[in-house]
Amino acid sequence: MELKLIPRKLEGVLDAMPSKSHTHRLLIACKLSELQGSNRGFEPPALAEAPESDDLEATRACLFQLDKSTPYLDCRESGSTFRFLLPVVMALKDNATFLGTGRLPDRPIAPLKEEMERHGCLFVMGSNKSADRFKEICRVSGRLQPGEYVLPGNISSQFITGLLFALPILCGDSRIILTTELESAGYVEMTLDVLSEFGIDISVEKNEQGFLTYGIPGWQSYMEPENLSLDGDWSNAAFWLAAGALSGNITVRGLNLNSHQWDKEILDVLAMMGADLDIETRPDGKSDITARACNLKGVEIDVSQISDLTPVLSVLMVFAEGTSMILNGERLRLKESNRMKTIYASLLALGADISYGGDRLSFTGRAFIEGGHANSYGDHRIAMAASIASCLCKEPVFLEDPMAIRKSYPDFFNDFISLGGEIEEII
Repeated sequence: MELKLIPRKLEGVLDAMPSKSHTHRLLIACKLSELQGSNRGFEPPALAEAPESDDLEATRACLFQLDKSTPYLDCRESGSTFRFLLPVVMALKDNATFLGTGRLPDRPIAPLKEEMERHGCLFVMGSNKSADRFKEICRVSGRLQPGEYVLPGNISSQFITGLLFALPILCGDSRIILTTELESAGYVEMTLDVLSEFGIDISVEKNEQGFLTYGIPGWQSYMEPENLSLDGDWSNAAFWLAAGALSGNITVRGLNLNSHQWDKEILDVLAMMGADLDIETRPDGKSDITARACNLKGVEIDVSQISDLTPVLSVLMVFAEGTSMILNGERLRLKESNRMKTIYASLLALGADISYGGDRLSFTGRAFIEGGHANSYGDHRIAMAASIASCLCKEPVFLEDPMAIRKSYPDFFNDFISLGGEIEEII
């Protein structure tokens, strides 16, 4: 399937969708509260009203499997679902099987696997050579045990989050000792906020090498709080704020400026580029943010802490005056696609002046690019980035595999149309 996106200026107002990252964490904490008998027996309204996506549906379905003695967990293509739940499930069960689709079965789980093996778990890895869409990632047996877990912080913050959820319910104290600086640290801070909200006590300090160590007492219980609320999603809001800064006047309502989602850095990047921004703080503490079209200036951005922003930042840089650069994007090769390569390929196909080398992308800005055929490579953020780029193309953009957006933002194209976008479906 392809979509034909006709170049149009986007304008209007949207409510921020609830944060996928925050929702994942609240779903897991609520389930652990339920299993420990301390919740109120129903899903909190904030979660019941959260919009669906493929990733969140995967987490919900896997959590339902925890009611079974031997769970069979289909994580689809959700790295968060798999990496968060791998330690959690083995803290509760003696045996479990994990499945995945797309690139997930091939994405690394070392060194988390090795640390879990040191603490009571046995892994039998799937071959991943099956032609079936659903592949067995691994079968795991043996209960997770407390102790010291030593991990680098620069491979995946999701490893740290999974252990932070699991270790408090074990019968003994634990520590997580990082051997490098923590990348995507904001996501771990979000996890710690959720854990604190559910009554879980975790201490954080720096070790002798200057890296973080987490102290985790055992025998803890998750206690669901009376009121839960979801943050607005900064990762997805960034696409609309970028569209406003490039081609129109767009307001995204209901974002939390104090959120631990580091993708709120989109505001700082836009400000560095000279964007015309207006922030109005509401009585409820949330903010309505407006981005208006203006001439943007080139910048250099280190994306090691904000890797999910890289596709949308790249679109901004395609049209920013002068030269721009994305730096330290090495971890992007482990996403739903090898994102440094697929960002380069999709934007180059549309006529961008872009070059790629290892962990960096370089841009020479243009007022407009040609348009043409672009592939999402099955990656939701590449699909959304190409769609925003279409606003400043001379000719239509023909986007292949556009429904990759279902992974995180099923209503993306509905919102795109509501802001004035024009789309034709091509079978």
